[in-house]
Amino acid sequence: MTDRIRSTDRADVHECSSFGDGHHVHFIRARKAFDDSDLSVGALVCVLDDTHVELSWDGIRLAFRHHDTAAIARAVHAGGEIGTWVPQWRVLILPGSDPHVPATFTLAAPDHWNECVPGRVPALTYVPGR
Repeated sequence: MTDRIRSTDRADVHECSSFGDGHHVHFIRARKAFDDSDLSVGALVCVLDDTHVELSWDGIRLAFRHHDTAAIARAVHAGGEIGTWVPQWRVLILPGSDPHVPATFTLAAPDHWNECVPGRVPALTYVPGR
């Protein structure tokens, strides 16, 4: 069985070919995040500006960077502001408008941020074997 996971961006909107933290989610990383979801926490997601997102849970508030916070805002608007944060893989999973096709994002610590690498990536990430 193959799960379809919406990537962080639509290829026609944002051109970046990086799979580093704060950019696109590689299917292997997404799969590992889903496999390790027992290590996750439910987090309140708040988009702060064009590149910053805040996650909060149990009195903890952490700021992260992402290259397209508008995509995170769309997923929050469509599926709610509570996401699943898998810190080991730095992956945020949001329900989006279709609970069978979650939106996944990688987030970067502000001090580990790298700029986008120009290029295009597919609009969907497929996670085989889920």
